[in-house]
Amino acid sequence: MIQRIQTVYLLLAVVFSVCCLSLSVGTFTTGEDMNMSAFREYNLWITGAEGLHDFRVWPMFAILLMSAASGLYSIFMYNNRIAQARFCVFNTLLIAGWYVVYFVFSQVYVGTEESSSLFKTFSFEFPAVFPLISGGLYLLARKAIMSDEKLVKAADRIR
Repeated sequence: MIQRIQTVYLLLAVVFSVCCLSLSVGTFTTGEDMNMSAFREYNLWITGAEGLHDFRVWPMFAILLMSAASGLYSIFMYNNRIAQARFCVFNTLLIAGWYVVYFVFSQVYVGTEESSSLFKTFSFEFPAVFPLISGGLYLLARKAIMSDEKLVKAADRIR
């Protein structure tokens, strides 16, 4: 039954993950007084004004892509509700891991006054909230899946 409410939750979670994959999640700025240039952080790369791409942040892309792909796969596992619920928990853990990696990359590449790091400040952008929304939708989907499983078990006991 693909028309259940958890399918809507899972589909929305995948959409939010894909939107976050394609939008900027943060901005690094240099500490130069006269010429503050901004470097935008995407899930796959950091890009500057010259159009150069630095692919040091690719693990964020890999984690979110894996979460989106397994979320899409779990939509079509409606025959096996227990496995579908496990995929929801797995995706929620992946998103928690994405936030850990996101925080680490935002702090590692920002230097202090003494360091010779290129970036001096980091500011978060709104699309960084999309994985959090996606994780909440995965938890709502798991709750609906377990509710369906409970209903099916109750119907089996009546027969």
